[in-house]
Amino acid sequence: MAVDYLSAINRQGSGLNITELVDGLVDAETAPQVDRIQKDIDNRNAAISGYAMVANELGKLQTFTDSLSGSSAFSVNSNSSSVEVKVNNQAEAKAFNAQISISSLAQAQTLEFSGFSSKTDAINLGSIAIDFGSWSGDNFTINSAKTSQTVTVSSANNTLNGLAESLAAIEGVNATVTDKGDGTFSLIVNSDTGAKNSLRLSVTEDASDTGLAAFDTTSNNASKQVVAAQDATINLNGVSITRESNVVTDLIDGYEFKLNATTSSAASVSSITDQAVAFSKISEFVNTYNSVSSTIGALTQNGVNGQEKGVLARDITVKSIQRNLRSILTSELPGYGERGRYLSELGVKTMRDGTISVNESDFNKAFEKEPILFDVIVNSMATSDNALVAASKTSTVLIPKAGSYNFVSNNDGTATLGGTALSASTLADGTNQYISTTGDTKGLRLTVSGNVSTATVFYGQSLADKLSSFIEDMVSATGDLEKSKSRASSLISEYNEDKANLDTKVESIRERYMQQFSAMEAAVSGFNKTGEFLTGFIDSMKPKD
Repeated sequence: MAVDYLSAINRQGSGLNITELVDGLVDAETAPQVDRIQKDIDNRNAAISGYAMVANELGKLQTFTDSLSGSSAFSVNSNSSSVEVKVNNQAEAKAFNAQISISSLAQAQTLEFSGFSSKTDAINLGSIAIDFGSWSGDNFTINSAKTSQTVTVSSANNTLNGLAESLAAIEGVNATVTDKGDGTFSLIVNSDTGAKNSLRLSVTEDASDTGLAAFDTTSNNASKQVVAAQDATINLNGVSITRESNVVTDLIDGYEFKLNATTSSAASVSSITDQAVAFSKISEFVNTYNSVSSTIGALTQNGVNGQEKGVLARDITVKSIQRNLRSILTSELPGYGERGRYLSELGVKTMRDGTISVNESDFNKAFEKEPILFDVIVNSMATSDNALVAASKTSTVLIPKAGSYNFVSNNDGTATLGGTALSASTLADGTNQYISTTGDTKGLRLTVSGNVSTATVFYGQSLADKLSSFIEDMVSATGDLEKSKSRASSLISEYNEDKANLDTKVESIRERYMQQFSAMEAAVSGFNKTGEFLTGFIDSMKPKD
């Protein structure tokens, strides 16, 4: 059985509870440090939770602004499922009423080459020239806007599947091998829709290998053609119109028409500017923003005037996000004409607590006067001050800087935009196209349909897109919020290391005190034994009764 020597000494020593005394001394010496470290850990964990709440709130705002971006104040209607209409260019769209009839839909040509036993049937060697154009009986007229293509059949692709893949690689051609279900396979070849996009296949056989002529349609197109290519035929307000596609973007400026079926009677389509729709969207934006602003405000409040102190009260990252959000709402939005635009012009006001409000009466007055103000909120757009110069964005990746830029067309076929050289090309219809890939104007495309020497081009980034872009930067894996979370996590690791080191230190301090008190108790015990000896000796020297 183990002996507690310290307790044994203590029974003969001071009589003090040494263990309790040592615990008290150690606690008095180390407790403030332990409390400070634990408080630091708790604060950083709370901050990480706060960052997550901020990121979540910003995500809600971004989701809403993304849904708002590109929305329209137009109410578009069609009384027939045969034709769908939507706004595709806010800058060009205007209210309209129209009657539209569809007598035929655009079709692609379909060719079938049948009688094969498998997908891997061997194909004879040679080459196939593919021309694009239109058939009238046995006569073919080449479409000069499209370049002829050639497929070479060699040992690398001389199977039915191989030929299908080679044909499908050509723009404007689709080819597949189909199991007919009767033990045979067919090569199905399709063109793009539109009468002028029909295909003519002209075969040149290798001298030593014949049989590829089975894919030639120069003299027997009708025997291979399952479906003839055709244009969509439309009657718009009494005017007959043809188009190559069933998705038409040039009937009425700013609108896209999707043709789904022919009509037995004219469909009524219309578009009106709807203030109620616009105000509803702005009101929803105000409510969404205020919810986010209130949450961030609660997390960052300083705890004065009876307020509860927020877990991110002194956090410079979130304070900066808060300031930038407010700045975006109040800053100038350039690129929507000759002067900058402001959210406040739509009746939206910033309150003292950082939230915003919108007055319906002020909004309606502003909207009636300048509907473009709604676009400033929801639609990034490229425009120009010249009707012959159509401006647009090339992609969602290259984002131009909002503002106005001077377009200059030189006599040598080159052009600049804002002093930046443009990439130039000529389209099939003879119009000139210019694209900017660098500088502030990167991502802008200009289509010039006439003799234009100069023009002013505008690009406006909407409030919705501006907010979404800012939020994306903040919440991304390399954004400020993630960096702050990482710093907080690193500090927690350091604090835990300090805590572990302090635990080791506590044991060292405890051991030191125990050693000191052990020595004391041993000395006291010695003194007590000496006293007992002397007492006994003196007692023995006393005369006995």
